[in-house]
Formats: sequence, structure tokens, C-alpha cells
Amino acid sequence: MSAARKHLPAWLLASLLGLLLALTGCNGDSAPEYALSEIDGKMPDLQFRLPDARGETRTAQDFQGKTVLMFFGYTHCPDVCPMTLSRIRRAVGNLDAENAQRVRVLFVSVDPRRDTPEAIRSYVDGFDMPQLVGLRGKGSGFEALKERYHLYVNRHREGPEDQEYEVDHSGQVYIFGPQGEARLMARLSGKQPDSVDTLTTDLRKLLNHTAG
Repeated sequence: MSAARKHLPAWLLASLLGLLLALTGCNGDSAPEYALSEIDGKMPDLQFRLPDARGETRTAQDFQGKTVLMFFGYTHCPDVCPMTLSRIRRAVGNLDAENAQRVRVLFVSVDPRRDTPEAIRSYVDGFDMPQLVGLRGKGSGFEALKERYHLYVNRHREGPEDQEYEVDHSGQVYIFGPQGEARLMARLSGKQPDSVDTLTTDLRKLLNHTAG
């Protein structure tokens, strides 16, 4: 022990040691900086009750332990929906195999009149993304989900189920942590969309930060 240290009061040594440990702990547990919009504390945690493309009821609890990306669209969507899902697929494909297995992508149809379980299943299968799960936005469960996340849905025209019409809807992608906590929001279409590289980088940061 140095001469200088011998003359330091015990209480001061204890304080300095405590401060050093606190700083070390903070540095080790500090959250990464994200390029995407951070929504923790601004949006509610993941919660829903909807039928999937096989008619089975799914809830947020089914995806505990996974990082979840939730996107709203419909199978007849001409551009925004396929573009968004394709960019998500590329971002997830950029992850290593272990991290990719910890991701689930929920596609919630906002057009249940035309989007039958068979239509959703066929649409989802076309993206060749094992992480992608199709859900049918229908009934009170969907109404609760719209209110929970302030979703905008507007059908241009009503008609027969097979009639061509467009549906305006919110286009953001909500990203939730493994305990269902709201973490990030991405916009992958429209003016100045977030890039695939940005989504990949932030997903990797979130996955590594919440690992184990």
C-alpha cells in the first residue's frame, strides 16, 4: 500500500471504491444508442388477442422471449405492405442465425373481409421468412388493438369480398423487446424511410442488449 493511500480516511476510501463500482456497473449496463425512433415509455407494451392464419387464437404471451416486429397491412396492398415486409425480411436475413431465431414478425391484416385465413397464409408463405406470422385483424380483439396503438384504418369503399378497393392504414413497424416492452419504431416506406441497414443495426443492438 502506498504512503498516500495509508493516510486516506477509511470513509473516503470506501466512498471512492463505491463510486468506482457504480461507474463500472453503469458503463456495463448502459443501453445502446439507436438510430430508429425510441418508443419505450411512449407506447404500451405488446398486448393482443387475434386469430392467426390457421384460425388459432394467438396472444402476446405466445411470443415471450422473442423480439417482436409488428406491422399492419393487407394482402391486396399494392406497394407499401410488400415493400415493408421485403425490407424486414432482408434485415432479419442480415442477422446471424442465433439472433434471427430470437425474432418474430407479426403481420396483422387490416382487411379481414378479403383476407381470409387461406389468403393470409398464402401471402405470408410467399415471403419465405420463417419468423413471419400472419394474424387476422377481426372483431373486438382488433378494435382493442387499434385503440391501444392508435392505428389509422380507412377502407375507401365497401363492396363484395373480392372487389378491388384500397385500405389506408398506419405504416409504421413497432418493435418490442423479449418481455413485450415497446422499444423502437421504424418507417420502411414513404418519404425518407429508415434503411434496411439501419433496421439491421438497431435490431442487432437490441438483441445483443437483451440477450440472456
